[in-house]
Amino acid sequence: MQLHEKLTRILNSAKRLFIVPGYSDTKMLDIAKQSDLAVGTLYSLFASKDDLLEFVFAATLDPDYIDNVQNLPLTLPTHTDLLTHTKQVYQLETQALNDLLTNFQADARFEAMLTYLFKNFNRFGAYFMILERNPQMNPELMQLYRLYRKQLYHEISTFLVTLVMNGEVRYLAAPDNDAMIIIDEIFWWSAHKKYDSFEPADRNYDATTMQASVMKQLITSYI
Repeated sequence: MQLHEKLTRILNSAKRLFIVPGYSDTKMLDIAKQSDLAVGTLYSLFASKDDLLEFVFAATLDPDYIDNVQNLPLTLPTHTDLLTHTKQVYQLETQALNDLLTNFQADARFEAMLTYLFKNFNRFGAYFMILERNPQMNPELMQLYRLYRKQLYHEISTFLVTLVMNGEVRYLAAPDNDAMIIIDEIFWWSAHKKYDSFEPADRNYDATTMQASVMKQLITSYI
């Protein structure tokens, strides 16, 4: 098995297990079994579960991380590097949202906003949920996430007000509430449904089709 495939299996398994049952209750053996790898193979790549967690965060923040791995041992970020990279990613995502909402054609900005939120949560949803499920695991990363989430609610609420003023969406009595409804609904379908819903996510569920259905429902509700 190629190194790229091993790392991809480990990443996907660790993300799920660090969410349910959680970081503290997950053993390296559990991750190895779910990845269909020998536990010795896992330890040959990661000296500890803490190292594996750093890998999960690094690979989530940088979608090219695994593709760029050429040699062993893996070069894992330090705690300081991870904090710095996380701040940078949050700043870039906030700027990308602002640019999108400012520059996109007026009659399609609401749909563009929904598409952005799905893309954001599909990429970072596991990272966010690991932090939510294990809030004491890394208080500094948790605080950064809280601030980013608060900023996201604010940005979407402010944009909804602009859309109302321009006649692009219907009148909203409480834009802050609508921002929470939209963000939380998309986050549920992008992350919670995949990682910790009561029903298994792979049972009668296609993510692409569901995204289209949720977007249609929200567009119908607001435009």
